[in-house]
Amino acid sequence: MYLSLLLLALAAQAPLLWQMLQAWQGTELQRLAALNAVALHLGAALTVAAVFGRLRWCLPLLALAALLGPAEAFYFNRFGLPSGAHVYGVIAETTWDETHALLGAWLAPLGVVSLLFLALVALACRTVWLADLRWQHRSRWWVLTAAGLLGAFVAFGQRLVFAATGASDIDTTTESQHYLEHRMTGAHTGLLAELETTFPWGMPIRAQRYFEHRNALALHLGRSQDFRFDVRWVRPAQATPQVHVLVIGETARADRWSLFGYGRDTTPLLVRRDRAAEVATFHDTASASSATRESVPLMLTRRHGFEPLKPMGEPSVLTAFSQAGFKTYWLSAQGTAGIHETPVSVLAHEADHQHFINQVDYRGRGALDGELLPLLANAMQDPAPRKFIVLHTLGSHLNYAHRYPAEFERFKPALQASDKPDVWGGPQERLLNAYDNSVLYTDHVLEQVIRLVEKAGVQATVTYAADHGESLFDGRCKQAGHGFAAIANYHIPMFVWASHAWRDAQPDTWQQLRARQHSPVTTLAMFPTLTHLAGFEAGFEHGPKALGARDWAPFPRVVTHFGDYDGSFRKLACDAPADTTKPARPARP
Repeated sequence: MYLSLLLLALAAQAPLLWQMLQAWQGTELQRLAALNAVALHLGAALTVAAVFGRLRWCLPLLALAALLGPAEAFYFNRFGLPSGAHVYGVIAETTWDETHALLGAWLAPLGVVSLLFLALVALACRTVWLADLRWQHRSRWWVLTAAGLLGAFVAFGQRLVFAATGASDIDTTTESQHYLEHRMTGAHTGLLAELETTFPWGMPIRAQRYFEHRNALALHLGRSQDFRFDVRWVRPAQATPQVHVLVIGETARADRWSLFGYGRDTTPLLVRRDRAAEVATFHDTASASSATRESVPLMLTRRHGFEPLKPMGEPSVLTAFSQAGFKTYWLSAQGTAGIHETPVSVLAHEADHQHFINQVDYRGRGALDGELLPLLANAMQDPAPRKFIVLHTLGSHLNYAHRYPAEFERFKPALQASDKPDVWGGPQERLLNAYDNSVLYTDHVLEQVIRLVEKAGVQATVTYAADHGESLFDGRCKQAGHGFAAIANYHIPMFVWASHAWRDAQPDTWQQLRARQHSPVTTLAMFPTLTHLAGFEAGFEHGPKALGARDWAPFPRVVTHFGDYDGSFRKLACDAPADTTKPARPARP
């Protein structure tokens, strides 16, 4: 019976063990990562057993692991990574009606199997409890000593190493290569981060992250629920049916979009709209941050660029639209809970309706952005006369091959979804082709979004802006990805599409938007720009003015951690163009 419990608990490790066997044909880093995970699991199991000495006291954890082991194994096999805080969020926010619709005819058989399974685990626990197995061999003390030494090193040894070398686990301004590699490949740094990926030992850490998310959500909503924006209509549009959609892109750099001059035809549908003068395309847009958890809050609130995560008593633009009489929606292909997701999803819960479609975080292949389209269609059918809808996409986030279906693999050879992206060495053609394919799919999704909104025949706009860009391993910087000082990490695509009805009703605003297509703009202007498109203001001017306002003027483009994008930042950017204003040094004779 004890063996049956152990095998059920180990079911979650089966995909990991299989990965370890496959890793022997992979890189040294992949082999080390797989071995570390298995060693951590076995070490944690031995340590727990050694601490208690009597295996009956391990039963609560062992029983829980046995009950959830098969489910964890299925999840790992389906998505290729362990479950996490975001999964707890999905479970907590799933209603009985959604569960019934998902399982359908399988609901009753699964219920019967679950009851039988629960009875088996209960019988095994009772038998093991009565047997009262004990660990009396001196090897128990060997394990306790080894665990104590390891714990002491984790607590004090790493600090001494960091102090001696001047290194740190996370550099808040420019990320070290080791940490950047962790961010881009999914490898983990630190014992707790490693432990979080193992089952069942990582479950308490995942639960803690989820409860941190819930606490942050409650804190934000508690502070902002009584706040009232000073909504003032500046155009006679208060009773006019309107739809305004904001699409938040992910990891998109402007110079890989043909809409912004890229040589490859990556955005043919948007280019066609642009030629028909239906789109105001902003060619010189700087994101306020190169990390999603900072850039999106700065886009949706009136925070200062130097304070991306500072708690505010004022809610986001979603609440401003609600108080102006709009029904609000947040439809997301990203996760709900976690260190990167929580600051965004906290704001998302201000919406009247929220829907998160992904069951994995950004590291795995989950739902594609196109799966948001049916949700958008349902929102468009809502009889409310005025609607504000946010679509939060996964865009072009690594692994790029996870972001588009097979029919959009136009640029070849491309990275495959089953491949592990090598972001450091070797030929990068397949990686870059996969990135361009993800942009091509984004073009398709945006065209479908515009068509759905256009079909309503009302005054409507669709605004797109990426959260940040990406350094694409093209040799311009020694680092890769995003989160450090590089122009490619901040220069993003942004545009506004407007329906015929809206352009006819607001010709002056449309003319102002089109006139500023080559002006230096910042995503810090998103809040006033969105409310201005809808015809109202929400109180004080926090800094940048609306891009469609008559009195718009260029505003300092502040970026987090680095200051002025057009000044001090460019002195730090690893891909900044050479300064040709300096006199050339005379050649030696």
